[in-house]
Amino acid sequence: FIMQSSESVISVCFNSSLLKYGGDIAVGAMTILTSVMQFAMLPLNGISQGSQPILSYNYGAGNSERVRKTFKLLLAVCLTYSFLLWGLIELFPQGFARMFALIGFTAHALRIYCAVLCLFGIQMSCQMAFVSIGSALCSISVAVVRKFVLLLPLIYIMPTFVADKTMGVYMAEPVADVIAITFT
Repeated sequence: FIMQSSESVISVCFNSSLLKYGGDIAVGAMTILTSVMQFAMLPLNGISQGSQPILSYNYGAGNSERVRKTFKLLLAVCLTYSFLLWGLIELFPQGFARMFALIGFTAHALRIYCAVLCLFGIQMSCQMAFVSIGSALCSISVAVVRKFVLLLPLIYIMPTFVADKTMGVYMAEPVADVIAITFT
């Protein structure tokens, strides 16, 4: 519930800032960026949730070696997927933008918004591992830090540091992600 609520709040903040700095085109591009980000999030979520029963069972059984092996495999698979998708986005942003519209503007914004997607597998793996070993509070804490403590303020702060205010809003996502992954 908290995660879904945070997504709604973040969307409102992104859209209001983008409307202020970039108008309708920037808001439309954000819709596309969010859709492309789902290409990353949904499979990473599925992979991470699929590992949860294995991690939980072995943690409960006291088989710490198997927990470590499973987590390392989870981390490797999530990082591989996020690096591959990140590479495709960085090399061919027009291909992803063509799936929707607003190709010119969106291709550049997509590169910025997804700049550290390659590392997001770490965040997802760790959050799910925390849940799997009974540390749901730790998992929700790192998620809340990423969304509310970092991303929300950065949506409003980043435009003050760059000439292109619209791109500053898009830059909030990768900056928040780097700090959140380090925190996690």
